[in-house]
Amino acid sequence: MKRSCPTIQELLALDAIARYQNMTQAAGALCITVSAVSKQLASLESFLGVELLEKHGRSVQLTPVARSYWQRVSGGLREIETASFELRAGANDAAAGTATGLLTLASVPTFLTKWLIPRLPDFRQRHPGITLSFGQHLSRDDAIAPGVDAAIRYGVGQWPELMVEYIGGREFVPIGAPDLLGGKRAEGADALRSQRLLHHEEAPGAWRQWAAQHGAPDLPTLTGPRFTRYSALVQAVASGLGVGLVPRLLVEEELAQGHLITLTGMAVTLDQGHYLCFRAERTESPVLGVFRKWLRDQSHVV
Repeated sequence: MKRSCPTIQELLALDAIARYQNMTQAAGALCITVSAVSKQLASLESFLGVELLEKHGRSVQLTPVARSYWQRVSGGLREIETASFELRAGANDAAAGTATGLLTLASVPTFLTKWLIPRLPDFRQRHPGITLSFGQHLSRDDAIAPGVDAAIRYGVGQWPELMVEYIGGREFVPIGAPDLLGGKRAEGADALRSQRLLHHEEAPGAWRQWAAQHGAPDLPTLTGPRFTRYSALVQAVASGLGVGLVPRLLVEEELAQGHLITLTGMAVTLDQGHYLCFRAERTESPVLGVFRKWLRDQSHVV
């Protein structure tokens, strides 16, 4: 019977070349010889009927059509790796009755570095059998790749065809450098009237809502620099470039240490925040279930 799919060995050789762009390194990663890698790629070229490689000096690269093909099949390879890792880990530790396996996440960068990573030692201590892997974060309209179990995203909590659970971040506070706002405590909207307002691109109406709630309709809420990441916005605030309106959970450390200050009693609750998103078929994953419960405990969300 004529086969309709490449062999796993052929696809692994293609994957290794795509990642390393070097025959020797690809062979090392696969624990086979360079000759074996070449044979697998030649066999795949024969099966597909297209050339897969371009040589550039000592390096090799996939042809455009091969790269497009690899991008489509690589997610499936990652799924196989993850499923195999989880099954092997589960078989080894089933007697202990603990959740084990690999959990692959994507996360918006600032939340990952400022909120999640500082709390991960607690997760590791509680669940030593679970290995976390972090992939590239998703842009606003990106779909969750097949090899990713869940994604932490920022927005209003509406992503079609995904399960969504709120983590935190709806409480926004105005922040500024202490010398910019005139001391360690600043009160009232008047402290902002002479300041440049800094904005996040995905919260364009945040300052307008803040001004309406706190009786400052004359603030220039539509002007000022805009940033695509909260990490850059917070750094701009710390450097004295202006005053920012950011989720409190992203600046808890800076506020506690006095590196930044906020206007007393001047928070505002907006309709956007940080959410854990995952496909419905991942709901039954024991490893994801453990992580979801831990997130709820950390964020105090019932």
